[in-house]
This record gives sequence, C-alpha cells and structure tokens, in this order.
Amino acid sequence: MEIEERNEGNKAYTSFKSSLDLSMGILYIIIAGYATQMPFIIEAYGKKTVYIIGGLFVLYGLFRFYRGFVGIKNIFLKKRLRR
Repeated sequence: MEIEERNEGNKAYTSFKSSLDLSMGILYIIIAGYATQMPFIIEAYGKKTVYIIGGLFVLYGLFRFYRGFVGIKNIFLKKRLRR
C-alpha cells in the first residue's frame, strides 16, 4: 500500500490538502496582480506576454481556490451527515 492510498481516507490529510489549495490559489492570484503592476517586469518581457501569463496564473489560481473550497465543503458535509 502506497502513501497516497493510505492518506486518501485520512481527514487531517484531506483538510490540509484543501486548505493548501485555498492558500495557493490566493497566492497565484496575488503573484499575477503583482506581475502586471510592476513596470520592470513589463519592460523585460513585454506587456502582452505579462498579461497572458498573468491571466493564466489567475485562471489556475481560481481553479486551485475552487478545488480547495469544494474539498472543505465536502469535509463539513460529511461531518454534518454523520450526526
């Protein structure tokens, strides 16, 4: 049995993974905002390139945030159903 198989049913592992997804999603969005506001980054790579990569960062950050939100929601729903 591998570590991933053992950890799938572990509530602490699932909770940690979901909260990590939430925080990493926010971090990706912040990094994209920072990159689009810094003139030296835009000068080095070009406005179009920075906006395209920033947009991809925002999309991936939203995906990570959504995945974390759904994971935490499922944890609370399972807890409520057990009562």
